[in-house]
Amino acid sequence: MSMEYDAHGYEMVWRPNYELKAVVGWLLAIVGAVIVNFVGGLPTVPLYIMIAICLVMAAARARPALQLHRVHKNLKGQQLKEIELSEVVEQIKDRPDDQWLGFGFDWGPRHAQRAFELGKRDWAELRSKEDNPDMGVRWLHGIELNEEPIFQPMKHVEGHTLITGTTGSGKTRLFDLLITQRILAGESVIVLDPKGDAETRENMKRACNYMGDPRRFISFHPGFPLESVRLDPLANFSRPTELASRIAALIATSSGGEVFKDFGQMAMNNVIQGLLLIDARPTLTRLRRYLEGGTESLVLRAVQNYVEREAPDFHQDLQAALSKVENASMLKRAAAAVRFYREFVQETKGNSDLEGLLTMFQHDKAHFSKMIASLLPIMNMLTSGDLGPMLSPERMDQDDTRPIYDTRKITEQNKVAYIGLDSLTDAMVGSAIGSMILSDLAAVAGDRYNYGTDLRPVNIFVDECAEVINDPLIQILNKGRGAKLRLFVATQTIADFEARLGDAAKATQVLGNINNNISLRVIDPDTQKYITDNLPLTRVKYVMRTQGMSSDSNDPAVFGGNHGERLMEEEAPLLQPQLLGYLPNLEYIAKISGGRIVKGRLPILVEKKESKAA
Repeated sequence: MSMEYDAHGYEMVWRPNYELKAVVGWLLAIVGAVIVNFVGGLPTVPLYIMIAICLVMAAARARPALQLHRVHKNLKGQQLKEIELSEVVEQIKDRPDDQWLGFGFDWGPRHAQRAFELGKRDWAELRSKEDNPDMGVRWLHGIELNEEPIFQPMKHVEGHTLITGTTGSGKTRLFDLLITQRILAGESVIVLDPKGDAETRENMKRACNYMGDPRRFISFHPGFPLESVRLDPLANFSRPTELASRIAALIATSSGGEVFKDFGQMAMNNVIQGLLLIDARPTLTRLRRYLEGGTESLVLRAVQNYVEREAPDFHQDLQAALSKVENASMLKRAAAAVRFYREFVQETKGNSDLEGLLTMFQHDKAHFSKMIASLLPIMNMLTSGDLGPMLSPERMDQDDTRPIYDTRKITEQNKVAYIGLDSLTDAMVGSAIGSMILSDLAAVAGDRYNYGTDLRPVNIFVDECAEVINDPLIQILNKGRGAKLRLFVATQTIADFEARLGDAAKATQVLGNINNNISLRVIDPDTQKYITDNLPLTRVKYVMRTQGMSSDSNDPAVFGGNHGERLMEEEAPLLQPQLLGYLPNLEYIAKISGGRIVKGRLPILVEKKESKAA
């Protein structure tokens, strides 16, 4: 129903309900006629005629009066709606290829017109007594009478989704709704949650239990080591150099700090190449051990293994050379192995990966310690205490029975993984863990993109994305669709991306790879402008009133006046940017599916409803 456009093209629906007053007037006329007839003893036939006329006139006015009353009443908005898991199943059971986004309507020019007219009124008149002034304005959703479930084709979700909203606006509750649907669809889900929301974790576990497979759910959280799985963020890579880059990216650099970062990356790469030469899996703990404690034992084993496999003719000679220093320190034995390699093996069977490790071994120790001083603090934080075995799992450790996972294993086994980063306790460590997991996931995505067949979708939810965003995440956004990865990233403001990446161009690159936008309440003007600038313009109508008076200078007694009204039209945004700052909790504006504009509201997913909201 559209009431602002009548036969003449315009009608103000927020005006007083004159039709209702007319209905009341005609009904009062009936009462008056009955009283007059009773008191005056008049004939009844005229009374009946009068009553019939009044009823006809009241009925004629009743329908528009009722419609206008519904419009006005709807401005009070609707209370938050609680739903249980079974209700989510009921909503999506007949639409397996769609994603449910709560309740709402498609926002169009008529809603822009209504919002324009309401903007000229005193908003205090539209508040109910129980309204909380800090929670936005409910009339923004109430300008449309006909609300219905909002669905989006999953084919469109493959273009990734950006969710913006200030603190407390409902981003996490939106995540709950979307995550639950993907679990119910039997798809793999990975959630990176810097805050560590317990309700989200419980909702994920409950959905897995509902599906009859509680073992699908796994949880990682530094604050609950005994309840967590072990997670290896260095398990997947195409080239060993990726691992060094992955860790070096965590080093904060200032003016001139790039030199130390590059040296640290080179040192880590040398150690990683050495570990691979001795068939040892690179882990954070091993890297820290050799960087901090020296590479003597690694160099000795690497030379022995390399000579044994690639230059077996020199194997006996190497053993003889080492036997001469058998009782010497590890440093001297490693130095002897290096001399043997340089003198006999390098010329004919040289290996650049091994030689990088040997060069680092011969580097001045004092200078080496200074150059990696910026690397060691983050390595210490990621390997200390309970976090060490959680991020550097040893598969041969019989005492630790916690299962070991990595992102490839999660996706291949169709797991539902909740990864809490505990950033509130330690923001630096939480950010580092999240960045490394995304880097590991990018390696898995590249492998799926290049070699995968019959891939199952993987859904990745990143809350407070600006805390963990890095170049690998940009690559996932860019190429993730071909690898069947769907990303849902949430942030408070667009500026968070630029602040984290330190580059406006990279922030634009992130936004340019995301096709769907869901905006809850946003306070930041730049973010408001970014969201609404992507919406088309419309034209709004308004009435211009003019009045004037004229007089004859020769005859002051002769004067005239005029009063007029004109229906005007002007170009305006489909949605005023400032209105995004007045959205109540759990209400949103979304641009989805290639241009569809939706005004919606979210239900709250609960274990058991205590009360039903109106």
